[in-house]
Amino acid sequence: MSRVSKCMCEECHYNKGYECHADGIEVRSNGDNRVKSSAGTCCSTFKTK
Repeated sequence: MSRVSKCMCEECHYNKGYECHADGIEVRSNGDNRVKSSAGTCCSTFKTK
């Protein structure tokens, strides 16, 4: 599995110094499942600090 090296979501529990420290992440489509850019995705692993 690829390592996530950058996380800009300051409110996420796994973000430490703008690095993701989750064991793994799950990315899903955000909306109608017709993803055309990164804006149409979301990290399902997100956990509030």
